Amino acid sequence: MCSIRLFLFMAKGWRGYLEEESEFQWIAMAGFLVFILLGAVAIQGTSNLPGVEVGSNNATHEGARVLDITYTSDNSFTATIVTSDGVELYQQPDSNSAIEIISASNGVGADNIQFLTTLENGNTVISPSKNTLQVIHSLENEASQEPLISTIEVDDSTGNFSIIDLAETSHADGTSWMMVTKEGTESTLRGLGVIGDGASSANSIGNSMSASSLSPAMPNSADVVWQNVAALKGDLWVASGYMSYAATGQGSSPASPNIVPVVAVIKWSAGTVAPTVETMHTGEGGAFHTLLELSDSTVFAAGTDGSTHIDATGKMNHYEAISVTAVADDLDRVWLFGNVGSETIHRISNGESEMLSLSRPLTFQAEASGFGTHLIFLHGVDDSGDVKTMTIDTTAAGSIESGRGFLNFMFMAVFTTTMLVMAWTVSNRFRTFQRR
Repeated sequence: MCSIRLFLFMAKGWRGYLEEESEFQWIAMAGFLVFILLGAVAIQGTSNLPGVEVGSNNATHEGARVLDITYTSDNSFTATIVTSDGVELYQQPDSNSAIEIISASNGVGADNIQFLTTLENGNTVISPSKNTLQVIHSLENEASQEPLISTIEVDDSTGNFSIIDLAETSHADGTSWMMVTKEGTESTLRGLGVIGDGASSANSIGNSMSASSLSPAMPNSADVVWQNVAALKGDLWVASGYMSYAATGQGSSPASPNIVPVVAVIKWSAGTVAPTVETMHTGEGGAFHTLLELSDSTVFAAGTDGSTHIDATGKMNHYEAISVTAVADDLDRVWLFGNVGSETIHRISNGESEMLSLSRPLTFQAEASGFGTHLIFLHGVDDSGDVKTMTIDTTAAGSIESGRGFLNFMFMAVFTTTMLVMAWTVSNRFRTFQRR
């Protein structure tokens, strides 16, 4: 109500100036110009990213170092954390409860858990040991509302291997998984599928996987050490890793080989045929640390020396966008975070990149990150060894609650009021002139 009275009072005063002699009209116009300039400066001055807070957001891991985490909402996630007993794996279904999955206090830690993959049905997949997968069933998928875990023994007739990462894709027959595996000193890729309907429940997952088979290992990996995998579209996947080779330049040392990042498009349609490399890109340095699956069936590979976007057909577009961790939100905007002391965040959306300013430099080294429903979470440890969590509300930018959003609203309101008064004054003058 006070705002409405203020605008009415301002409109009445502005109309009075416009109805005066010409010199007062010039003063009114000059005042309006000054308002535009001051408004632009004020809006630019509030360009820091809003919605940024430091805190664990009532998470049960508060005070514990987070090594890896995958979110299903702003308040539910699965995480590996470091406690006084060791590395533990637990799940938080909501802000009021937590479930211990692997407790180091029982003598069996979660040190071997190298990935957490959230499936489309809400379950989470891990690998606790060689040739073994475990599906942690979401409480929403169980009628008993009890935490249940299904253990899947992967065929070992073609060898024993550790599972480094896993991705899922859906098709008409069900779903399939692609795995990064380490077999002895070699790393490769293997497919597992087809997995039929009903895999969400612990009671029916066995029947759903009864017809699935493990593919042979991918041949001819060109000595690449594969680390991560993501689903692209159809029978296409994306894998990333690195390649090392002996330096041959003058003064180079054979003991210090060159290491270059690799990202590749992999082809495998569920079956007993081994995956194959379709195309492969080699960078000049650094590493691809994160593969982000976007809703438009594309994959963004974020790296420390550059990034690559792979479209649904496997075409690659490269960006000079560096980061140490990356997150994709629900609008397919990729957020790239830098090292300690970073004052900006690089955000890429629809091929357009922008730099977002932080109100203060990043005070800790990011080790894990994720996106819930509206919030981005960044977990790490500062120079003093203290555990830190930063959250970013992706809906805050431009909202009236933010400083920039409020100034935008005020600017548009005042501008609209002024223009309406001017239009009314001109119309009134024109009617008066016609009566004469």
